Amino acid sequence: MAGIYIHIPFCKKACSYCNFHFSTSLVLKDQMVDNLAKELTLRRDFLSEKISTIYFGGGTPSLLSGAEISRLIKTAESQFDCSDLQEITLECNPENINEAYLLELKNAGITRLSLGVQSLNEAILASMNRSHNRQQALDSVALIG
Repeated sequence: MAGIYIHIPFCKKACSYCNFHFSTSLVLKDQMVDNLAKELTLRRDFLSEKISTIYFGGGTPSLLSGAEISRLIKTAESQFDCSDLQEITLECNPENINEAYLLELKNAGITRLSLGVQSLNEAILASMNRSHNRQQALDSVALIG
């Protein structure tokens, strides 16, 4: 079985430990989503195996709206054999989590969240330049739970 990884190269701010390609400007976000949808279509003959997972990583995929995520999932499902799809994962940052957004994600088809909580220690979070604090992390875990 195969999986599809969709990299979302946008972040609210740069974490001190990150080596991934990203941008803190969302000016090209709409264009990037359009291009990802086109790329999924162009790659339809790349995989003949059934897709078991779709994984949105980054960057910060939770900067995308539920509609944008849904569009990419629907495009993938229309181009690949997703009859054995077992999960669709989205990496999230705690500051992006609220009840309305969780409902958007569920309606978009997300079945699993990967929550970016590297620490609950405020000093460590500050040294990493994380965009959330301890309380936001705890609150997001409670909302997801």
